[in-house]
Amino acid sequence: MAPSNAPPTLAHDVVQHIRSSWKSLVFTDIAFKVLAFVVLTPLVSIFFHGMLALGGSSVVSDMDILFFFLGPVGWISLIVIGGLWLAIVALEQAALLGILACDTRPNHLLTTVGLRFAASKAWPLLRVTMRIVVWTLLAVLPFLVVIGAIYMSLLTEYDINFYLKEKPPVFLWAVALAAICLTGMTVLLLRLACNWFLALPLVLFENIAPQQALQVSRERVAGHRRKLLFWIVAWLIATFALGGIASGLVGLLGRAITPDSSASLRLLAFTVGITLLLWTVVNLAVNLLSTISFSSLLYSFYHEFGTNCTDRELQATLEAAVDDKKPSAINHRRIVVGAVLGFAIALGVGIVAIRNISLEDNVKIMAHRGASVSAPENTMAAFRQAIEDGADFIELDVQETADGEVVVVHDSDFMKLAGNRLKIWDANLADLESIDIGSWYDAKFNAERVPTLGEVLDLCKDRIHVNIELKYYGHDQQLEERVAELVEARGMTDQVMAMSLKRDKVEKMKSIRPEWKVGLLMSVSAGSMSKMKADFLAVNARFANRRLIRSAHQNDKEVYVWTVNDAVSMSTMISRGADGLLTDNPALARSVLEQRAEMGAAERLLLELSSILGVQPEIGEQ
Repeated sequence: MAPSNAPPTLAHDVVQHIRSSWKSLVFTDIAFKVLAFVVLTPLVSIFFHGMLALGGSSVVSDMDILFFFLGPVGWISLIVIGGLWLAIVALEQAALLGILACDTRPNHLLTTVGLRFAASKAWPLLRVTMRIVVWTLLAVLPFLVVIGAIYMSLLTEYDINFYLKEKPPVFLWAVALAAICLTGMTVLLLRLACNWFLALPLVLFENIAPQQALQVSRERVAGHRRKLLFWIVAWLIATFALGGIASGLVGLLGRAITPDSSASLRLLAFTVGITLLLWTVVNLAVNLLSTISFSSLLYSFYHEFGTNCTDRELQATLEAAVDDKKPSAINHRRIVVGAVLGFAIALGVGIVAIRNISLEDNVKIMAHRGASVSAPENTMAAFRQAIEDGADFIELDVQETADGEVVVVHDSDFMKLAGNRLKIWDANLADLESIDIGSWYDAKFNAERVPTLGEVLDLCKDRIHVNIELKYYGHDQQLEERVAELVEARGMTDQVMAMSLKRDKVEKMKSIRPEWKVGLLMSVSAGSMSKMKADFLAVNARFANRRLIRSAHQNDKEVYVWTVNDAVSMSTMISRGADGLLTDNPALARSVLEQRAEMGAAERLLLELSSILGVQPEIGEQ
């Protein structure tokens, strides 16, 4: 065969092989996917419940399900489950190759032929597969070690979120070096894929010993590597392109039908679930096509360039492996019945496992500047509304006036609230009594004035807890001491916490009142958690990922996120393990908790996907 004609001839062969037995190929591929589901679904459930037993807990956050595989038990689970998955894939390819090679049986019997052929070759097939896996891991290990060394040497001085957000020069250098390593690793993996491409058919059709198959394959592809590389790369590009287009179309449909986050969480989860089901069906079809086309490419290349067998010898090998005179438990009817029963049993085990997991939300609702979605911020009206809305805390800002009064106001002046340039530190308390801070929001709040901290504490005592943010604009006098005196005068030490953006002020507050819970307010994630002298962190929800929250908890610090005003963001932060939500809409937060209490793990996890479908978060300022 002339080299110039090889690509089109090979393409024709691939298409013809698929056309001649596509029904059996599809049915067989689906059977193996059901087998993977039947075997792996209960196994994942067993390992997960084992993790709960080892951890001594029957209650976990629902996001812990996703991060189970990060621990030692998870790694063991990945090795076992991954090994079984690879074994199923290898047997799947063997069955498909058996169907493609068989031209002496009726089409409706080819699935049985393929499964019998794979079963007869299972042991040598698994041995050669393990050799491929082991040598591949050894090949990529040096690259992974170098990438790990790059990370440890360049990106560990600060939290990883700092590098991801700010992208300093050292981060760009690390990315460039890692990209070079990944490029080298990709080139090596492609070369190994070419060298070992014929290992499976050699073991299946020529009975080559597994320990010799990789070497024989390398010898057989010699002189054809460029052609093979071309087809491997073309198959990869076509597979990714088709998958990307299909997923993109489903994503567009999902964005069109998905409601916004103000709708019911259960309705949102249902819509996301429908979209995910459609995505699964479409991607299953793409996966079927890619798997079958790969098998056909493998068989066609082996038949054209790699075999030392005649067609008659190939058929003899196949017939010997699936001899009808030998007793066999595999037939068409048993395959269908087994697949249906296995799927039902595995599905039942998975459902029972999920329902037996206790999901508990333990999160505080903090009304940011009061219920500021319903009333003007930092007013008595907003604080009264927060109590009615069922918030656990109100969060407020305090400053000192010129005459030493502690008042509740966020900005340094009243331009936003009343169009007044008066600075807080230049005003006496009496000067503030005439400033209307409510009409900007709604005329019905025209009687609202700047409250003192004492007035707010009197309202909140024994009704709701208070999170006091200490505001500093360079004119503070004795803010920490005065706040402490006001709280203690009312016997509310156990009902109050304090926080600030300034680390030195946090440390000062903690030093004068060590029994208080004092936290650091953060807009950017940077620095070592263990060195932060704070009992809790109030962090921007935009970078409050699971890793940051887990790191804080490992250092005995609670995490409160700000400022989340939509149901999806609230649910996401709760799932990630946040200890508190700062929100302008405490009524919505309470509704989210009530809705989540009625939702299972699957529904909660579906909400995590809503951002992919275009549900935009509402993250406010602090």
